[in-house]
Amino acid sequence: MRIGIIQFDPDVSAGTYGRWLEEWGVACSLVGSDDKGSLRFEEADALLLLGGHMGVGDREDHPLLQEFHALLPGLVARGMPVLGICLGGQLLADALGGRATARSRGERGVRRISLSREGECDPLFAGLPNPFVSFQWHYDSFDLPASAIHLASTGTCPGQAFRCQNAYGLQFHPEVDEPIIAGWCRRAGVDDAAVTEFREVHGAYQAASRKMLQNFLAML
Repeated sequence: MRIGIIQFDPDVSAGTYGRWLEEWGVACSLVGSDDKGSLRFEEADALLLLGGHMGVGDREDHPLLQEFHALLPGLVARGMPVLGICLGGQLLADALGGRATARSRGERGVRRISLSREGECDPLFAGLPNPFVSFQWHYDSFDLPASAIHLASTGTCPGQAFRCQNAYGLQFHPEVDEPIIAGWCRRAGVDDAAVTEFREVHGAYQAASRKMLQNFLAML
């Protein structure tokens, strides 16, 4: 099994997901903004699309975003399993006919994610409580593609998770850890209240995040 990890922003890594994949012996190919086109898709069994400080509307300034916006419809149609996180989820939604929306429905910090009826039955969320706890750090959001199955929401941002064939788009961040959040706070010039909040739910957060990744791998 090989996972292609697409890192649009050098400051937004795969975090715990990258470490867990390594721990579990899953081969990974990392593609960053300087490595556009280096991943041979026929050698990847699935794609992990990470987040970033930019928006989907900025893709003309970010060639890797532009490339994947064009590639994703064909990859999804061929059945490629995809897990898009935050910017990755927004990009997936927009590429499949939905709409990434700038400066709308933003959230920061710990949130409880509520599963829809379809989400409760979806294998990605098997074994998770409803609601489950996760972490948010986004200014933009997305409207779902017409073909999408809506899987999860919050009161502020209804588009938290969707599925199109074997591709999933998530608005929340299941991959972060405390150092990543602290770095984002510094980058945004805000206090570290989000770090304290994260510590308080770390056990539940990590259990839900780990189970999601295990469920995704089990579907491959």
